[in-house]
Amino acid sequence: MVSRITKRKDAETPAAQDDDAYRWVADGARQYSELLESADPLAIAVQLALWQANHAQFLANSRAIDSLGLPVSITGSRLAVMRTLYCAPGKQLALSAISKQAGISPTMVTNLIDGLARGGLVRRVGSTTDRRVSIAILTREGEETFDQVLPVMSDRMTDACAGFSEAEKQQLLSLLQRLF
Repeated sequence: MVSRITKRKDAETPAAQDDDAYRWVADGARQYSELLESADPLAIAVQLALWQANHAQFLANSRAIDSLGLPVSITGSRLAVMRTLYCAPGKQLALSAISKQAGISPTMVTNLIDGLARGGLVRRVGSTTDRRVSIAILTREGEETFDQVLPVMSDRMTDACAGFSEAEKQQLLSLLQRLF
């Protein structure tokens, strides 16, 4: 049953790294299948491959951003919050709106905003119309920082998909969107 999981022959990653990632996915699918009779090894392999791909992309994105030598780390969820604020009207939003738009829990958004505020990239103020609402405002330093990050991330995402045709990118996007 697990033998249906096949390795791509045209992958452009270094062979050893590719072999390790493939083996991790194949081993995980096999392990689940051995432990659970109801396990669907291909479905498990898909999920593990997504996990592996996400991890690899996160590391590549982090390295690309770290190469900028920014004084504050802007990776992962911080990047999502910064992008959300950067694209918001007036470069400001209620924390609840950031949570909803970025798909990050309200508590996590609060913690992320507090960290970005300590780094001088965001300012947090109370709403003038509702005392229960906190507003995050991208500072000038935050905007300048994201101005540096934006082209690097765009290049990274473009490069990550360079081996796919337009049709393959659309198909992959459609398939992935069915998972959420």
